[in-house]
Amino acid sequence: MTGDGNDDLDGLLRRAAGLADSDAEARWKVVAELHRRTDRAAFASAARLAGTGTTAERVLGLDVLGQLGYPADRPLLEETLPVLTAACADDRPEVLAAAVTALGHVGDHRAVPAIVPHAGHVSDEVRHAVAVALPAVAGDPPDARVVAALILLSADADPEVRDWATFGLGSQLDVDGEQVRDALAARLADEDGDAAGEALVGLARRGDPRTLAPLLAWLDDDPGTLVVEAAAALGSSEALPALRRLKDSGWQQHAPLPDVLDAAIQACSADPPRAGER
Repeated sequence: MTGDGNDDLDGLLRRAAGLADSDAEARWKVVAELHRRTDRAAFASAARLAGTGTTAERVLGLDVLGQLGYPADRPLLEETLPVLTAACADDRPEVLAAAVTALGHVGDHRAVPAIVPHAGHVSDEVRHAVAVALPAVAGDPPDARVVAALILLSADADPEVRDWATFGLGSQLDVDGEQVRDALAARLADEDGDAAGEALVGLARRGDPRTLAPLLAWLDDDPGTLVVEAAAALGSSEALPALRRLKDSGWQQHAPLPDVLDAAIQACSADPPRAGER
């Protein structure tokens, strides 16, 4: 390199990479600032780091590249995509997870072949990254490889992976079919995380008859927002008494998304909402 501004940028990136454990806030401040840049110097420095640095440096370079230039619709996308897909061949879980996450931020369907093979990776971190990224690159209509990978991940040993895969399969993708519904139904008895709630929402969105019985049971047992969201998606009048009981009990006072209850009551009622419900 020549002794120009690129040297300063390279040095900044390498110093930020060294902050991963000691000062994560300062590290992400550098990353966020670089995300706003659209110049080739920023791309070149991040790409160099992503391809030839230490593990921490490669992860930082990939974190930058994943959202580089997003305020200006990613003018360097075509140059960025090959760097990210190449990093998916790295055998270090931290680097691979960062590459997959970056491809999810990019959201380009061409990333599917680079991401899908890692759905069975030994690392929980990598599989989690895959589950989060796949819906963003699935395409329209969703790629069958993405759907199959999410079905696999929805039964993963790690609860967070199951949660994200079930969310992707049930709500983020517009896809239906026996295999999809059976995968969602299999999560209704999941005791970890939000996978069961995500499965309920996914089945409700598809009008699956397996939704109603668990929905009614959960509505009577201190339900979370996902259960009420499922009631709104299903729109069954049988859920209306339980929803009105939640309304009268003050459920909305403690709910992170209080309006979802009013939406559910309206969806499940053939009559307009009662005065004061909206």
